[in-house]
Amino acid sequence: MQKNIKQLTQLDQVLMTVATYTHSAVAADQLKASPIMTDLAAVQAQLNLTNEAHQLLLNSVMLTFFNLDQLTAIQTKLDQGLLLNAAQLGLIGAFLTSGQRLMTTLRQHAAIAPNLVALMSPVTGLSGLQQRLTAEITHDQVADQATPELARVRQKISQQRQQVQAALTQFIQKHPQAVQSRRLITRNDHVCIQLKSSYKTRFPGQIIDQSGTGSTVFFEPKMASQRGQVLAGLIAEESAEVYQILATLTGDVQQRWPQLLQNQQLMSQLDQIIARGEYALQTDSCQPKLNTNQHLNIRHGRHPLLGQKAVPLDVELASHQGLMITGANSGGKTVVLKTIALFVLMVQVGLEVPAAAGTEIPVFAQVWLDIGDNQSLAAQLSTFAAEMTTLVTMTDAIQPNALILLDEIGSGTDPEEGSALSIAIIEYLRAQQATIVATTHFSAIKSYAVSCPTFMTATMAFDRQTLEPTYQLLLNQVGASEAIWLAERLGLAPEILVAARRRLN
Repeated sequence: MQKNIKQLTQLDQVLMTVATYTHSAVAADQLKASPIMTDLAAVQAQLNLTNEAHQLLLNSVMLTFFNLDQLTAIQTKLDQGLLLNAAQLGLIGAFLTSGQRLMTTLRQHAAIAPNLVALMSPVTGLSGLQQRLTAEITHDQVADQATPELARVRQKISQQRQQVQAALTQFIQKHPQAVQSRRLITRNDHVCIQLKSSYKTRFPGQIIDQSGTGSTVFFEPKMASQRGQVLAGLIAEESAEVYQILATLTGDVQQRWPQLLQNQQLMSQLDQIIARGEYALQTDSCQPKLNTNQHLNIRHGRHPLLGQKAVPLDVELASHQGLMITGANSGGKTVVLKTIALFVLMVQVGLEVPAAAGTEIPVFAQVWLDIGDNQSLAAQLSTFAAEMTTLVTMTDAIQPNALILLDEIGSGTDPEEGSALSIAIIEYLRAQQATIVATTHFSAIKSYAVSCPTFMTATMAFDRQTLEPTYQLLLNQVGASEAIWLAERLGLAPEILVAARRRLN
């Protein structure tokens, strides 16, 4: 496959648009890097999945996706051998729950999406881990009931806090004249009374801190301090128990991380497939019939990047039949080439195509595109030299069952010599069983296509009354280049146009 074929055909732009329908950078990046498949069975399988996603969306089936990017930090922490915190463990629980919900929804619509159900069936393999995580982690915290010991300690902590609170409240009620405010305040992990500084030596206890002005001290009475020490001991017990729970759950996650990564990849695949279905829905696309005999039949095909400006394309080529397109400059010949190439490659990355039912697309082993605009100043190559460089690479690497698209082959040099060389290249490519779609202005190449039994000719329609191209492909016709019309349209001086027409006549 030609190295930069995605860029030349603008498939990369299509994939970028499809990627906007995904729900994570992980899925988006993988979708944009979708490989171009050349195996018919693999292409058919992916198209079937895309069509099922399309049908689910047509039936208003809603799928909620987890943001897979959130697992990146967890992966880094595990790689470093660090303990996962409750929030991160909660994320993994939510991730597994999301997968189970997706599976539940898909199974409810198994009649529409049997292949998607089969693809995603391994996602339910971690239900035990999911149940432990969701039971022991709630709201990004270790749940009270995670273990009996934690439940017992936390109940004691609650009781001890109430006793500390009661001791402080009792002090305030007993010595109202000594406090600045009845509101309790926490300083340095101690719950304190806001005591007037003039009273700071009158009561047994300890000063924890003081205000900026020094008029208030934050005081912990002796009775509260004693109860606070008991509370601190209980909190330490709680911390040790929480650590043990987190360590156990982290170990469980670490042990099952390969399965979690498999689930992540499956959910990313599903996200990408649903995005492909969404793109098909938005572009009114259909699933084409596939073949490996190079029979191409595009019905009312619309280039997806042209939007409402796209003129529907109808073209059918029998097996190993070539197409030579002629007609006016700026008439749409290159768009036809790119539409054919793009449709072929869209299918080979699992996308449906914006065309009518009955469309049939071959699965090619190679796709080569020379758009005839390869002049390279950096390499000091002329347009012709750059084109020949591409053609040399193409002819050296050509394999059977290839699609070759040549825009203005042989241009940029002497028409007679360029035509002879172009026809020889086309003949060579035909001998390699390639499907060739080419455009030309050269009369000799047009004559060759007319006389060649395996070539069909076509022209881009041109309205003689309005002197405007209609961008419609007319099969079995040969068109003129309309160079003088284009020069007139671009504003060439009338006297020059008159002189040119006189010489042409």
